[in-house]
Amino acid sequence: MKVFSLARYAVGIAAGVALLAGCSANGSTPSVGGSSASSVAPLVNHGKVDFATFQKLTAMTNAMHKGVPPVQHALTHSWMKKPPHGASGTLWATDVEYGTVDAISYPSGSLVGQVSGFSFPQGDCTDKAGNVYVGDAGTGYGYEIQAGTTNIIDSWFTDGYTIGCSVSLNGDVAFTNFYSYFSPYTGGVWVFPGGGASGTFYAGPGDDWPAGYDKHGALYVECNYVAPCSSPHLAVLNGSTWQFMNFDHSITFPGAVQGLAPDIGVGDQEPDGQFYTGVYFTNVNGTGAHSTKEYIMQGGSTCSSSYMDDSTSWANISKKPNGVQKKKMKGAAAANLWCFPSPINLYGKKAGSPIGSYTPVTSQYDYGVTMTKP
Repeated sequence: MKVFSLARYAVGIAAGVALLAGCSANGSTPSVGGSSASSVAPLVNHGKVDFATFQKLTAMTNAMHKGVPPVQHALTHSWMKKPPHGASGTLWATDVEYGTVDAISYPSGSLVGQVSGFSFPQGDCTDKAGNVYVGDAGTGYGYEIQAGTTNIIDSWFTDGYTIGCSVSLNGDVAFTNFYSYFSPYTGGVWVFPGGGASGTFYAGPGDDWPAGYDKHGALYVECNYVAPCSSPHLAVLNGSTWQFMNFDHSITFPGAVQGLAPDIGVGDQEPDGQFYTGVYFTNVNGTGAHSTKEYIMQGGSTCSSSYMDDSTSWANISKKPNGVQKKKMKGAAAANLWCFPSPINLYGKKAGSPIGSYTPVTSQYDYGVTMTKP
């Protein structure tokens, strides 16, 4: 088992809480957490946020960080500019060091935007319209960023260590808690049908990693350690309960599940005992799951190590990258948690060693990556 992954699991929530206190240590991006949380970010509840004031303040700040002084509103550090000529997509990376979600133009790797004010943003995802969703473990909220902007237009309360998200093709939004205060010894998933205000909490089968929808709207999750999931399993939400699947590939250390042709991509942070990150292309038939291909992402030599560790989300690089993927992955982008600063590694069709990497922000510590159109 990876030392880093083991350490992350062992410290669990304590590490997240300690780190979120230091996410804004550099003083440049105040956190939405703490005593001033209710006045600086949409933490009231779904549909009850004064977004008009929020967006007005955000709009008054440009790429030169001018406008309303940051001390008046934590999120006025957010900014966005036009992507460079030739851009074919935008990578959205969650940076726990600065408490931001960074917009990075692809393929240039230049920073074109930044949504600040988060506490400990981990996994992110996107819908077919290009809106970006973020699971913030430090606040226990999920957020929605309007497509192509830095405007946070919605939020959902999960009351847990929100580690990731997924949006189905019909617009259902799911946020996964690695640890949930509703079920203290397990995780769980909040599902908000159509992205609406009312949701249902499904207590998870164990310590749950980011759940993912497939193209049919079924929701899958990987669990570990906590009973009844005493060892890594893949489970599907069947009605109101999770049902373990008969997966023909062993999972060493769970990661995210994402919608990916033919059906889903099952993440493994230690595939076949290797210190890399793997995605198993998986066909699903009822409660049976068949791995058709291994996509093994290595770390390269970015930090004098070939290790690669990514737990919460990866980006599928394609011409139509938004939402659940209907085609096989031809390339990917994923943050390497083994390194600091953590590079966003780029991979080709066969994965293996990275074919490039981005580190546009000094001391970035990225967890999740998703991709939209420019």
